[in-house]
Amino acid sequence: MTLDQIKTFVAIAHHGSMRKAARALGKSQPALTATVSRLEASLGCELFIKGTRPLKLSSFGLRFLPRAMEFDDVLTLTHTFSSKENVKSLRVCFDYGIALDEVNQLSQLIIADNSLRSIDLFRTDTATIHQLLIKQQCDLALTQPLSHLPPFLEAQHLGEREFVEVQAPLQAGKQHRVMSVHDESGQPLWINDTDQHKDLISFNRPADMLEALISFYGKGWLPKGEVTRALSEGKVELTEKPSYQKRFSLVWQQQLKAEAKLVNRLARYSQLNGT
Repeated sequence: MTLDQIKTFVAIAHHGSMRKAARALGKSQPALTATVSRLEASLGCELFIKGTRPLKLSSFGLRFLPRAMEFDDVLTLTHTFSSKENVKSLRVCFDYGIALDEVNQLSQLIIADNSLRSIDLFRTDTATIHQLLIKQQCDLALTQPLSHLPPFLEAQHLGEREFVEVQAPLQAGKQHRVMSVHDESGQPLWINDTDQHKDLISFNRPADMLEALISFYGKGWLPKGEVTRALSEGKVELTEKPSYQKRFSLVWQQQLKAEAKLVNRLARYSQLNGT
């Protein structure tokens, strides 16, 4: 998530049109489309409903807009100071197993604590985060524990997050389509049964899978925090499969010693969300 991406999203939401927003920002429409796609990839959700005229925000886009406007204010200050002082950026990764609402809350906390730094926030799968940490291309991550912690990394246990199998509400005579989120190598994430599903419908991001699961009579495994709202609204229901939990940790580069206050705040907040 960058200042340019946030400004672009806020401008498009304000104008309701790529063309008008492009003119206001002095950019081309393809450039705006690419910028929004990168922001959606980092958030793990679509922000606009494709094909609408004027362009309408998705349900997530409507929830995210007020926060984006806050991010815009703080990130503008961040960008101003970091560009003048040449401050190193802070790169933070969130595991797809962490619910988007928690990611948003943690992002706001990080931005508020780092108003004088350039910040890069994004979500991806566990294996990719581990590689980024080992290659020292990520400063701080909330993810599943590494099997072996290199000496240049530190970690703190944050508790567990629950994973559940959900499905669209039952309809007589219909068979659910089995769905999953996949990692960078194409392997399904979080499936916790012995069945060999040969015809999985696979998605890049949890939010995409949840939307398709509701719309196209699907079922599959997702972080419980990602489906809490949909469960309460009756859009999905739990299957008979028992839920299970995975451990999560806050992992950071040892060179981030100066960020001890931030690390401790993130750890305290995340432990409240764990079990």
